[in-house]
Amino acid sequence: MKSIIISTLVLFTFFKPLEAQISGSVVDKEGLPIPYANVMLKDRTSNTILSGTITDEDGIFNLEFSEIGAYILKVDLLSYKSWESTAFNISSISFRKQFKPIVLEEEITQLEGVVVTARKRLIERTSEGNVINVKESVLTKGSNVLQVLERSPGVILDRRNNSFSLNGKEGTLVMINGKAQRIPVADLMILLNSMSADNLEKIELLTNPSARHDVDGNAGIINIVLSKNEALGLRSSIVLSGGYGEGPKQTSSVSVNYGSEKSLVYGSYSFSYNESSSGWRGEGITDLPVLGGNTEINFTSNMQPIDRNHNINFGYEYQLSQSSIIGASLLFNQSRPLTLTNNRGLYNFVSEPFLDAQIEVKGRGTRNNLSSSLFFEKKNKIKKNESTLSVTADYINYNSDRPNSVISDYFDENGIPYQPNGEVYNRGNRGFNNTTINLGVLGVNYNRIINEKLSFESGLKGSYSETINDARIEIQEGNDFIEDERFISKNSTKETIGAIYALSDYSFSDQLKAQIGLRYEHWNQDFSDNSLDRSFGKLFPSLFLTYNLSEAKALNLAFTKRITRPNYIDLASFLIYNGPTSVFSGNPQLLPAITDNITFTYSNKSFNLSLVATNEKNPIARFQITRNPQSTVAVIAPANLDYQRSLDLQSNIPWKINDWWNINFNSTIGRREFKLLHTDEKVTHSYIHYNFNASQTMQFTNDFSLELSGWYTSKHYNGSVVVDGFGTLNGGIKKTFKNGSSLQFSVSDILQSFDIRSEIGSLTREAFGDEFIVNYSSESRRSRIYNLSFTYPFGNNKVKDTNTRSGADSEKSRI
Repeated sequence: MKSIIISTLVLFTFFKPLEAQISGSVVDKEGLPIPYANVMLKDRTSNTILSGTITDEDGIFNLEFSEIGAYILKVDLLSYKSWESTAFNISSISFRKQFKPIVLEEEITQLEGVVVTARKRLIERTSEGNVINVKESVLTKGSNVLQVLERSPGVILDRRNNSFSLNGKEGTLVMINGKAQRIPVADLMILLNSMSADNLEKIELLTNPSARHDVDGNAGIINIVLSKNEALGLRSSIVLSGGYGEGPKQTSSVSVNYGSEKSLVYGSYSFSYNESSSGWRGEGITDLPVLGGNTEINFTSNMQPIDRNHNINFGYEYQLSQSSIIGASLLFNQSRPLTLTNNRGLYNFVSEPFLDAQIEVKGRGTRNNLSSSLFFEKKNKIKKNESTLSVTADYINYNSDRPNSVISDYFDENGIPYQPNGEVYNRGNRGFNNTTINLGVLGVNYNRIINEKLSFESGLKGSYSETINDARIEIQEGNDFIEDERFISKNSTKETIGAIYALSDYSFSDQLKAQIGLRYEHWNQDFSDNSLDRSFGKLFPSLFLTYNLSEAKALNLAFTKRITRPNYIDLASFLIYNGPTSVFSGNPQLLPAITDNITFTYSNKSFNLSLVATNEKNPIARFQITRNPQSTVAVIAPANLDYQRSLDLQSNIPWKINDWWNINFNSTIGRREFKLLHTDEKVTHSYIHYNFNASQTMQFTNDFSLELSGWYTSKHYNGSVVVDGFGTLNGGIKKTFKNGSSLQFSVSDILQSFDIRSEIGSLTREAFGDEFIVNYSSESRRSRIYNLSFTYPFGNNKVKDTNTRSGADSEKSRI
């Protein structure tokens, strides 16, 4: 009825001889325009509506009225709080009034048991990067966090090498609720794969983090924010998901929140089970000395892992007073993976007979990850000045025990078993690898709003960690296992990081705003081998300038300096058996990578276009073929490049076809140049790289929707290894019921295209002259993965968001 009245008034107003003009714009708290908001002119005395209009797509309104008198302007829109101006007078028909941007606040409205909230954009742009409101995606429900992350714009997840990249750049800090996950990336993937995406709030892709954030991660920060609600009373939900690909999959989870006037208790538990399959196929030549010269090798590997994961999340908060709060949280993850790997190597030697090596590897591991936090926060407000003091303390414990056993059988070209000569051709061996990491972090932060134009923030942070790694491989001789001195490694690393930062925001005018920050970090490492000890300190500045061309258009300039420290596992001298001719290892001599980034961005509502220049010193490339003086076999380990430079054009393009069909396209294209140091020839190479992510959502009815999303990354380089382009397409259908429950069906890798092809030795000569073409096929390449999920919420729906607090920002990502 209100819309009919407003439309009638607008039509009536159009035919009148209008002279007086009232104009302005309506935006949300993020400064983004709000279209179709009702704008009404009311008589100050009678409070009756005399004229009205609605805002356009840019949130702008123009209202004309010719009657002299006293009036109030009111702006109203469902799911937002109403706004009213102070009274003003129209003194003549030539009257002109331009309102400053009117900010509407979101409001949750209870309508006979149905909660109506504002629908956020899928992707929102900030000065530090993009915010992905994953709750707006149909594919979120029933997925796990890793799958949602893989579908996020600019995020490339290489399951073959267990690595993350952001906009095509390595060195990404992954955080959960602001806590950096310092565990091996392979274990991080297991953790994220076991977490239900139903508990996701948003994903922050911070490509230009300010000085308030830890400087780890040259490509930026991926912050996974989990939902946590507080309520007066009880709120809970149950999620049941089942699926099938190469094997069965299931995830079951329950979450409970209970809140009173002063306290909040929340917790969740989930269990996941996943049988999958993936494989390698490689063909090429090597000049490895233990094989007697140039040898042709055809190698296949089929892996059948079974993952079992338990996740527990618990937290408590208590309101000491109106201005202070204390709390604690605990996150525990336990993984017990079982892996059966069947390898087959066909060796065609120069002088030796043909060899068919068939190797079975059985792995049984246990990984425990405990993260605990304490925090205290106090706010003070005197008139317009507001300040906040927060103190956080974190303790993290990670333990990984990964024993494995290997049985090898050898056959000649006629399939007849025989035992070849050479120490690498043992009948069996077994490996042991135990890693323990203990980490403590203490942080103090203070911020103050001095006035409407100026704010200030500063903080101190210190962390101490100890990593102990014990690895060895034993060779079978008869019925006994004998330690092989080439494959024994036991070392410890102690690390201390201290940081201090300060930043300030200042508004020169309504159009021009600036933020300048400075962070100093000192890093000290002590190794078992004292010759590897290192210590250094460095300043990391950040600068942000924003110029608003209009309410919807803006120009942004950002400069940041960041660091990518080697992961703790990267620095450990562990050895993991890969085959008769190679082992996986860490590299204690790795240096940290330092990056300078300059970003210039033009944004128009949700559309943005950025030019990004990057210069990275000592970038880290993992899984490189190197030599080890202690071993006559190839060692696959991380290595530093000399540098990598890039110039990229990045874009985010939303496209609303109609009221029920929306498309979002995100892309990066640019030129990369790098220089290798670990190869025999110190090669410099450049290439063009691009990647894109696209999603489209079709809302057929209020309770039925469909989504398709896909991504692709072009040919690129991981150190000296050339990786061909690859990508995938996913789809999902969701049905929502009146009681808030939902049923969702999704399909991963519809086209079964997730196949990664790489070339070794095509760019330059590798350590042993290796020239190989390697194909990796993921589970979805072999079989589409289908998943059905049902979510049932119950309890109090009147909830409001709270924040998880922690000071362990970058530490966890490096474990």
